[in-house]
Amino acid sequence: MKKLIVLLSVVAFLSFWACSPKTAAVKTDAQKSNVSKDMIAKVGTFNTGGKINFEAANERYEAQGTFKDWHFSEVNMKKKDIESLSASLKVDLTSIWEKNDDLTAHLKAPDFFNIEKYTTATIDISNVKKVSGDSYTADMKLSMKGLNQVLSSDFTVTSMNPLHVKGTAKVNRSLFGLGSDEMGVGEFVAVNFDTDIPQ
Repeated sequence: MKKLIVLLSVVAFLSFWACSPKTAAVKTDAQKSNVSKDMIAKVGTFNTGGKINFEAANERYEAQGTFKDWHFSEVNMKKKDIESLSASLKVDLTSIWEKNDDLTAHLKAPDFFNIEKYTTATIDISNVKKVSGDSYTADMKLSMKGLNQVLSSDFTVTSMNPLHVKGTAKVNRSLFGLGSDEMGVGEFVAVNFDTDIPQ
């Protein structure tokens, strides 16, 4: 009987300890986000009405196209601190468009974006650094067609409220298998962006 009482006492103590505020607090801290208190974080689907355009040319034609459907999926930034900005966005590759209908169809084909197999590209923005005034640089990791490229991007902040940026980056066309060298288009394609950033 004494052994049973001791055993029940031990079980009761362990149950109390496991449910104590100290233990619960440790678990809660481990589950907290890594984003600091002064960091503004947004996760979801944020359509800004912004633009992502691309330009490529050879001796015969100057292509000027766009991706009509894309959105920010995450934005982290300390208030008014551009260098703290990190963000992710998703681009619907099936929404690619160029003013020439035949070229639009060709860009969706297997030798370009191959939209039957690959429908989405992601861009992760990080390492923002101020150059001077309203000019900045950033790293942009482009993931597309199962491959990755880290782009160096230059951009300008044109407004703080709302936060609006305009900039450019260069995508390695050959790396992603976008067309062939016979096209006479350079290895790098200019990608321009002009958009609000959710805050």
